[in-house]
Amino acid sequence: MYQFFFKVFKLPFMIFTFIAWVNCSFAQEIQVLDSLFNVLHTSKNEEAIMKTQVQIGWEYLANKDSLAEFYASKGLKLATQLGDSIVMIRAGRVLGSALQRQNKAHQAIEVLTALVPVARRHNSKDELKKMLNVLALAHTFRAEYDKALEYNFQSLVMREAEGNKTQISITLNNIGLVYFKLHNYNDALKYFHQCLVLLEELNDTNRIPTIHVNLGLSYLHLYKFKEAKFQASLALELCGSYCSDEDIIMSWFGLGESSYWLKELDTAKKYLSKSLELARRTNNPRWKAENLVYLGQTSIALEDHSTAIKEFNEAEQIATAFGYSQILIDVYKQFSDFYRESKDYERASYYQGKYITKSDSLIGRELAKSIGKIESNYDQKENIATIASKEVVIRQQTDLNIAIFALAMLAGLFVLVLQLGNRNIKRVNAKLSEAKEIIQRQNGELEYKNRELDIEVDKKTIDLARVNQSLKQVNDELDNFIYKTSHDIRGPLASLKGMCNVALMDVTDPIALDYLRKLDATAERLNSILTRLVIINQINNSKLSLDRIDFKGIVNDVLLLEKKKGLPPDLRITTFIDPKAEIESDKELVRIVLENLIDNAIKFYNDSERVDSFMNIHITSMENGGAKARVIDNGIGISEASPGKLFQMFSRASERSDTGGIGLYITKTATEKIGGRVGLLTTPEGFTEFYVVFPPTPYPTEALRERRVG
Repeated sequence: MYQFFFKVFKLPFMIFTFIAWVNCSFAQEIQVLDSLFNVLHTSKNEEAIMKTQVQIGWEYLANKDSLAEFYASKGLKLATQLGDSIVMIRAGRVLGSALQRQNKAHQAIEVLTALVPVARRHNSKDELKKMLNVLALAHTFRAEYDKALEYNFQSLVMREAEGNKTQISITLNNIGLVYFKLHNYNDALKYFHQCLVLLEELNDTNRIPTIHVNLGLSYLHLYKFKEAKFQASLALELCGSYCSDEDIIMSWFGLGESSYWLKELDTAKKYLSKSLELARRTNNPRWKAENLVYLGQTSIALEDHSTAIKEFNEAEQIATAFGYSQILIDVYKQFSDFYRESKDYERASYYQGKYITKSDSLIGRELAKSIGKIESNYDQKENIATIASKEVVIRQQTDLNIAIFALAMLAGLFVLVLQLGNRNIKRVNAKLSEAKEIIQRQNGELEYKNRELDIEVDKKTIDLARVNQSLKQVNDELDNFIYKTSHDIRGPLASLKGMCNVALMDVTDPIALDYLRKLDATAERLNSILTRLVIINQINNSKLSLDRIDFKGIVNDVLLLEKKKGLPPDLRITTFIDPKAEIESDKELVRIVLENLIDNAIKFYNDSERVDSFMNIHITSMENGGAKARVIDNGIGISEASPGKLFQMFSRASERSDTGGIGLYITKTATEKIGGRVGLLTTPEGFTEFYVVFPPTPYPTEALRERRVG
């Protein structure tokens, strides 16, 4: 009865609780703002008013950015008048963040660039880090990537000194985004992978999908379209209910762009349209423009030219309004290519010119500054020359004799200067010759040292090759030792079990029988451990053979084997295998993975009479490739404090384990061999769930290791 009551009223209760929490938070926020506004309207102390204005701006930040901008700017103005540097720093940081959130990147840069030196002088490290992050983002959106990298690396140094892994991961992701915008996709992948390793250590499930999206977009531009599509679909798979709208927009965009390059045009249009629709609904101008560019390319490929022109025009309007330089470059390039293909060479030339001008805009700005400086200097010299010539004309008549005398004196001085100059030139030439000889001597010494270094490097390379060969030989010997030792021990074990079985038939003494049964069980357990060690050896040394995997056949074979070993009579087993779950992989390794997970669930089932024990096996297809296997049970549960340690060798989750904690290690080893991922979850109902994500085709183990190392 109580279970029925809980099931019926669970959802309404959760909704009521959530609404109450939101109302409580909202009421608290209103109460804080009311208190601040009361101080603002009643206080006559300028210092109190200034601090209150900044605090109100901070409270509005991220909820009402325009109001945050208004109050923070008033606080900054008053702090500047009063000369309070500390409040100036905080007010400037809040104002810069509010401007950046409203896509006013140029104004944000002006405010923060002026206040960063003030923050450095006062050693305001916390505010300085936040300022550097906002500056880096603002310069990124303005396609000023050198400045963006400069501020990002300054922030990274500060965060690494503190050792805050969460903040380090944010900065690593931002650096990856800058390299992505610079079309340096290999470096972008490097920083995204480093970020992913940190997030996996922190178990930050909220941000991991975003990194998979960024990885997918990087793989797109490296022409690895299948891997890009897999990363985007994996991001959606991991999203759950905690992904932001922008994460979902980017995931759909990644699926759409990869489908476009794979010539799946209808699929590309479907995902890009979904991404654009969500971007419009959430008023995200950047991703509206990004999606419109690729929708235009897709429309051209589908020969819907009128729609393509509309999409490119809308993308250009958005990019111009918000200063998205890189998107404008992409739009101009698409227009130029389209009109050239249409043989409209006048428009093609027009957009080609805009494309070149925009691409070279940073250089153009520096060139304009240099030209302006040259013109200014020239104007100044010309004015001076004009004034001088007029003075000469005025004084010409009266000072003619003096001028002739001066010319004669100057001629004499000129001859003297020439003689002195000639002597100086000879001395300088002598010194130059001396310096040249010194440089040549130093170059000779450097060449000799370089040759010595080359010889030393060659020696070290040979030594390293020898060490690598020795390590390989040791690993081979270790594998051979495990294999031979396992087989050598099995013979005596078999003899021991045989003698135990004979003794059990002949001995009648109860105590002796009990000892013999325990000895037989111990021998059987040791035999099982040796078998699993041999399996680990086989997995590590096997070569993958690809076959189309029949999940249904494998699961049925495993369950039949478990029935032969003896299933608990009160354990209810259900299976669901999606017919669309098709992958190409190594059949034996897939079987080892599923067999260990199913055997693990049966072994640790709940034998209490008050519990209806069950095990559910679900295998479903993943969107755009791959499959996911889930084994859910209501067994005795996992007592291990850290679930990640369960997959280590000789780690035991329960005293029932009779294999010394090797089963889950075998599962993890086999899964990684075929490029998959295994994990443990606790369902909302409190059940235990082991899951395995199988890729469409195996990825090399070396690539996975590189991904973890970053």
